[in-house]
Amino acid sequence: MLNLNASLASDIRITSVISGGHMFSHFYFMVFGPIMPLLVEELNFSYTMLAVILSAYSFSSFAVQTPIGFIVDKFGARVPLIAGLLIMSVSIMAIGYSVYFWQFVLLYAIAGMANSVFHPADYSIISGSVDEKRMGRAFGVHLFSGHFGWVICPATMIGASAVWGWRGAFIAVGLTGIAYSFFMLTQWTSLDGGNKKRVSNDGKDGSQDVLDNKSSSLASGIRLLFTFPVLMCLLFFVFLTLGFTGIRTFFVSAMEVLNGMSLENSNGVLTGFIIGSTIGISVGGILADKIGPNIWIAAISLIGAGCLIVFSGTLPMSVNMLLCIMTLAGVFLGLLLPSRDLLVRRVTPKGSMGKVVGFLSTGMMGSAAVAPLIFGFFLDDGNANLVFWISGIFVALALFTFATTPQRTPVER
Repeated sequence: MLNLNASLASDIRITSVISGGHMFSHFYFMVFGPIMPLLVEELNFSYTMLAVILSAYSFSSFAVQTPIGFIVDKFGARVPLIAGLLIMSVSIMAIGYSVYFWQFVLLYAIAGMANSVFHPADYSIISGSVDEKRMGRAFGVHLFSGHFGWVICPATMIGASAVWGWRGAFIAVGLTGIAYSFFMLTQWTSLDGGNKKRVSNDGKDGSQDVLDNKSSSLASGIRLLFTFPVLMCLLFFVFLTLGFTGIRTFFVSAMEVLNGMSLENSNGVLTGFIIGSTIGISVGGILADKIGPNIWIAAISLIGAGCLIVFSGTLPMSVNMLLCIMTLAGVFLGLLLPSRDLLVRRVTPKGSMGKVVGFLSTGMMGSAAVAPLIFGFFLDDGNANLVFWISGIFVALALFTFATTPQRTPVER
């Protein structure tokens, strides 16, 4: 009983510390979306210019995700993780002092490069440290924290901008992230990256990602990334990112173009969508531990979310009805995400979680880099309804990659 309580306490501590940093990474990823109309008005930026800023973040993160994954697997996750949050927070704070367009692009690109550490480091630590029986719920808490960052971002940025202006808002949220990075330093011993084997409560080896770098090589690691199961997971990440980047980033602006919806109402609906996804994640984490990755959950989640997103941008409805539709779409999305992470873990051999997640995140950030340019162009051209059509179609397409991913490891563990 004492061993069980100690194991549970350790899992809670590790997951909580990691999830706090993950919350900041998601918050910073969305930080421009809620206040885009303010920047358009004050700085005379077009939506295409703002899309370039967002794409700079994603392109820089895309460029270094996979190398960071190899570094995490070889040297450990603690230093990259804490340094990444610190650099990212400083960059966000510095945006509050920016004047010229190139400064926004450069600073957000640096933030994107720093963001590249989170997924490889987080998943390596959680997968190598948390008890096997609680893995789905641990992934669920980790996902919940990221979506919680998205939940509080619109209200935080709008509220802080109303009090201190948009510059003060960037400075304030950047300083908060700096403080948390120093807190993570105090948790150094907890963030061991899974360097020792964990044994589950039934006495079996519960670690899937124990570092075993002596038996691995750069060439074998690269070959692993191009096996069929990993490539299917990559396409799944790509389609989901293309679909949901449009909604998370351009929903507020699209609603203003479509029907002149106020910032308060559109940000409220967007917050409902993200709250819905956090509710879905909470349930999805429990389902993932009980039944694992499941094609029927994937079908209901992705087709349901895709259709509701299309409806929200094409059918006339009240703000309250739109809030209900988008919240339900978020619930459908959230149900699947913990199973997604278990699926990735299932196709990943020991000691390779960092590089595989880094590779998948490369596809995710590459998609996130391209998506704003597409959606920004349609908004400037007055075709805001296409934001919802394209987003919904890509979300539904993700089902086919989930369904074709083999439910077993690509190489012998």
